[in-house]
Amino acid sequence: MGKSMIPTEVVATETGQVHNLIQVFRYFNKATDEFKQAYQRLEERVAELNLELNEKNRRLQASLEEVNRLKNYQSKILADMSAGVVCTDEKGHISIFNRAAEKLTGIPESEALGKAYKEVFGNEMPLEQTPYFVLKNKRNIPTSEKQLFSKDGRTIPTKFSISLIKGEGGRFLGTVELLEDLTEIKQLQREIQHARTIAALGEMAANVTHEIRNPLGAIGGFAALLERDIPPDDPRQRLVKKIIEGVGNLDKIIGNLLFLSREVQPQLRRVPIKWVVNDVLGFLSADFREIGGKIKIEKKYPRQKIDAPIDPQLFQQMLLHLLKNSVQAMPDGGTLTIQLQKSRHKTFRLMVSDTGPGLPEAIKEKLYFPFSSTKQKGAGLGLAIVRKIVDLHAGSITFHSAPRKGTTVILEFPTEG
Repeated sequence: MGKSMIPTEVVATETGQVHNLIQVFRYFNKATDEFKQAYQRLEERVAELNLELNEKNRRLQASLEEVNRLKNYQSKILADMSAGVVCTDEKGHISIFNRAAEKLTGIPESEALGKAYKEVFGNEMPLEQTPYFVLKNKRNIPTSEKQLFSKDGRTIPTKFSISLIKGEGGRFLGTVELLEDLTEIKQLQREIQHARTIAALGEMAANVTHEIRNPLGAIGGFAALLERDIPPDDPRQRLVKKIIEGVGNLDKIIGNLLFLSREVQPQLRRVPIKWVVNDVLGFLSADFREIGGKIKIEKKYPRQKIDAPIDPQLFQQMLLHLLKNSVQAMPDGGTLTIQLQKSRHKTFRLMVSDTGPGLPEAIKEKLYFPFSSTKQKGAGLGLAIVRKIVDLHAGSITFHSAPRKGTTVILEFPTEG
């Protein structure tokens, strides 16, 4: 009974298995501890990465905000630039069309973006003045001048330059064109040229007036003697009258030249403008009768009285030239409209309109130059005289004319001296 019946080999085997199991548990516990430590390290690393990611996200957000700020800043600069900016891609399609370009051409941005340059600006423009030339030749166009056509058909003189846009690696991305309206500059140039012309005319008139008027007076005197001595029924009487009429016309031209060339001091006094206009219309009644009563006169006067400081004689002279031009523009008859308006800005407007054929484009730029005229008869000094009288009264003059729609002249003068 006191001795175990289990064999020694079995006991040894079971002991070894228990030892192995204990070793396995030890390895398992050790592995578990290592896994825990690795997991803790992983958690710490993930936390570090999250911090780094958050920092990078913050920096990226700040960078995007800066990019958007710069983009908005650049867009605002482009929008507020006084010069027109037109950018195209490498195929010549418009990608940027700023506010100044819209104002210059009258073409909305929505109608320009994405379209070919020639589709927006027209095929009439020479190729060497377009982005296509720059893209094809890989050569910029330096500052030069060209004509644009607005959406309403107006011709706009512009200064322009076109440059290539390069990207990374020297790749050409497109072009950028800068446009500047030269309308006012061209107008100032015409004003300067007009002033120079008048100055030169003044020098000439001062030098030749006496040389011409002396023999002209003699011719007129001898013609008057001939007219007296030749019987009224003599055919030569008509020729003498032509000589006297020609002498009178020449003397009138010389007088107009002297008026343009010399300094004039207007004698201003407050006068009812309606009275002056009606007096001039009375002077022109003979001209209306010559056309056979085909001229219809419309007068549009305000109820309130308009007084202004003017030189009545000069003002009448100015109106005579304008109204005669309007009447002569309607040889087959038409409507002559004279309108008076009082402005809130201490000025009044006098508008003269006719229903004639309108002014030719060729004459519009030379309206106020002496000897520029659309009529076969006349020296072409009328509008130059009108312009001088307007300036003497510190006024302004504007012409609006369209083919077959007539011409309207707008005069504006101060009502206070």
